Amino acid sequence: MPQRLTRTERQAKTRADLLEAAARVFAQRGYDAASVTEIAEEAGYSHGAVYSNFEGKEELFLALYEEWVARRVAELELTWSHEGTLAERARAAADDWMRSLARDPEPFLLRLEFTARAARDPGLRRRLGTRVGAVPLAIRRLIEEAADGEARRLPLSPDELALALQALSLGLALETLSNPDAVRPGVGGDVVALLIELLGERAARAPR
Repeated sequence: MPQRLTRTERQAKTRADLLEAAARVFAQRGYDAASVTEIAEEAGYSHGAVYSNFEGKEELFLALYEEWVARRVAELELTWSHEGTLAERARAAADDWMRSLARDPEPFLLRLEFTARAARDPGLRRRLGTRVGAVPLAIRRLIEEAADGEARRLPLSPDELALALQALSLGLALETLSNPDAVRPGVGGDVVALLIELLGERAARAPR
């Protein structure tokens, strides 16, 4: 006889089911066109079940985006864990991001849609920013560890370099989706590695 779930376990399962359904509905309809009712029906729950777990569609999306960011950080850390120089690790991470985008572009497309909405809503922008910022924070920590291991000086702070690498990756992702023929496979890794190497050379020439 199957073991009955506790109330806490049932709540956790309902929340997980709703998030999985939201991911499917958002991917099919986009953020604006998706509705709470559709998400509830997709998950096999009542409309009220959504509001028992989330304040509304915005909070549901942000919770889902947190899961995507956590997964992306885990992928980044796994790729970065392989042996190599800072430039080699950065190249591998950039190439892995572009492969991830090719496999599943929906999280990035939804981020673009939600970012445009948040740009006109300061409160929403802050809530999105706390989640988006997790990726450059992870990049910064990995850069610091690699630079320390190589006793390497950098002419930019780890925060600035992490932000630049993040912006480059997002820009290439946007170009890939809008003009795929213009983005050569591997160009992201090539540019990131070149940037790291040039910055390293500049730091080496700087007076101590």
